[in-house]
Amino acid sequence: MADVKRIGIVIADSDEYVHIERALDEWLKPQSICGLKGHTATVPTKSGSVELHIICSGIGKVNAAIAATLIADKCDIIVNAGLSGGFGDAKKYDLVVGTALYEHDFDLTAIGYKPSQKPGQNEPLECDTALVEDVKRKFPFVRTGAFVTGDSFICDKEKHDALSELFNPVACDMESAAVAEVASRFNKPYISIRMVSDGADDNSADTYTDTLHCDRADGWFNLLIDWIKSL
Repeated sequence: MADVKRIGIVIADSDEYVHIERALDEWLKPQSICGLKGHTATVPTKSGSVELHIICSGIGKVNAAIAATLIADKCDIIVNAGLSGGFGDAKKYDLVVGTALYEHDFDLTAIGYKPSQKPGQNEPLECDTALVEDVKRKFPFVRTGAFVTGDSFICDKEKHDALSELFNPVACDMESAAVAEVASRFNKPYISIRMVSDGADDNSADTYTDTLHCDRADGWFNLLIDWIKSL
């Protein structure tokens, strides 16, 4: 990975984006990309420097896919970062990394497809194995597993349990699988790496808001930058 110099970072929520602005403050150069807020940054590393292309996509699959497409040609690796609802043993503040990525609200089951399966797609999209293993090696406390993505904020235990039954995920969000689709089309290594903010249950709205504005969110984005600098 030592030859990788250009990293694209897609962050959806503007309130989450401020954390990476604080983490990279001294290196950031603002830029607007088709009306979307973004920055470039050349960050020094032990072996030289890494060039970052960061974009605030807006929330949801369509917004995330558009933003990822706008920066894909500028990058060697695409990273999706932010906060997620947790499933299974993943608890608030845990670091989670996606392996398989499912659009849980894509549904052609009425005409014979599996949940989230698209025509011509036999297997779910996956994050880059080498990137996932690199994160696990450097941060042994990370939790890995399937991510489920959809255009709704999961704050209902009944929905939580249904997704658990279908996909056995470690986390849910509103962008990861969409950015993965773009990365696949551009043949770019991709990873979604996030911090659990809530339990994707009846209390999620309050728990997410609390996590969003806590000091640990700053710490998580600093950790993300430390990992990127180590590539």
